[in-house]
Amino acid sequence: MMKQFILTLLALTMLISCGEEVLTQNTLSTSFKATDLEAFEYTTCAASRFTKPPVDILFVVDNSGSTLQSSFQQIKSQIASTVSTISNEFDYHVYIAPLNSTTTSSSEINNYPLLASDPSSVSGLNLVNIDQISASTFFSQASGGSQETGFSRAYNVINANRNNGIFRSNANTIVVMISNGDDTEAVTNIGGNKVFDQNKFNQLKQNFINLSNSMSTDSFRFISLVPHSNCNGWSTLGNYRRMSQELYDHYSQSDDPSMKNSRDLCSGNYASLFSVVNNSIRANLVGHSYNYWKISNASEADIQDDDITVIKIDSNGNESNISPGTVNGFEYIGHRTNQNTRYAPDVGEPATGLMIKLNGNARLDYPECIRAKTRTPTEFYGYIPLPREPDLATISVSINGTKYDQSSTNGWTYVGWSPSRNIKISHQGASDQPPVYKSGYFLELHGNAIFTNGDSIKIYYKPKI
Repeated sequence: MMKQFILTLLALTMLISCGEEVLTQNTLSTSFKATDLEAFEYTTCAASRFTKPPVDILFVVDNSGSTLQSSFQQIKSQIASTVSTISNEFDYHVYIAPLNSTTTSSSEINNYPLLASDPSSVSGLNLVNIDQISASTFFSQASGGSQETGFSRAYNVINANRNNGIFRSNANTIVVMISNGDDTEAVTNIGGNKVFDQNKFNQLKQNFINLSNSMSTDSFRFISLVPHSNCNGWSTLGNYRRMSQELYDHYSQSDDPSMKNSRDLCSGNYASLFSVVNNSIRANLVGHSYNYWKISNASEADIQDDDITVIKIDSNGNESNISPGTVNGFEYIGHRTNQNTRYAPDVGEPATGLMIKLNGNARLDYPECIRAKTRTPTEFYGYIPLPREPDLATISVSINGTKYDQSSTNGWTYVGWSPSRNIKISHQGASDQPPVYKSGYFLELHGNAIFTNGDSIKIYYKPKI
């Protein structure tokens, strides 16, 4: 019995050894992993720009008989040169009107010298350039009597030049009153004495406030260059200076606390006349608005166009998803070249790449950002190349650990040699483009055996003898 058992065991061992030799000798293997899907993020933000703020300045320049005094003649050129200190960072209009009219023509008030940083914006008017501003341009011929209605004159000149574009709505409007006298309209005569008239002054001040409101000015100032003390026999009633100070306080301005927008004509120092203006008016930050947005630099074939995620990020970092939609969502419009993305404050910012259209409340405004998530397209593969002609009886195909047999339903069939075949196939809406060409002896896959991105494939076979 023992001898028979040993012989039987020896026979089994020999059979097993022979079987292993049949399975492993000359067996080839091929294994690979299909390309993984790759995700991309593209975060970009709405832009802005600084624009020159509009600044409209009216010089009302004393041309009464007192300006013929030698003491005033000597400073005319110095005062005229103050125009050159206006900041070039402004979109400015500078209108120079005499305190008293010099003719009886009704059109005179619309034809005084005008200096503009952009002359094309006010064409057809009496334009001058900075080099032409001199004492003779600045100071008109002496005119007028003993009355000086400076407040009303400033109001009337601005009001008469609103429709022609000299004094604009939504601008910084500045009156610069230059006089060696004082306004006499806010003065009353009591017993032969000149007395300040508070009620009249308040009325004249309210006229300026109403004018500012009707023009929706960004700021309003009444700057006076007048005597602050007795010098050269000049008047020091103080009405112009009072208007500067009270309007300064009315508009809660805080940049000139000691002088409150009035400068001393007796000081001889006029270089800083516009320092307050220049330092207080800042360039306007204009945010841009967008109805198109670039989401990728890739080509159309490089992304899965039905798997795009669009996230809007607000100024506080809060995120919200933008869904696809034609009303308040996004539409993918593919690759565009030089597509204008901005619709406000004007069109522009052309971009080239994969684009979306933003609709309704999905549109983007400065300083919001968009993070777009895309991925490579889903790909399906229906062919496996083998480097050598296989013995069909020895082929073993496994995909992600699942074995697939020879079958035209859910398995593989042999199609033979091809020098160049696209192993990608059109399947479940996915394209077979761009192609992936291989050469070899091909197995065609069917049904569940078709593999996709990220799948692992292992093939064992023996070459055909």
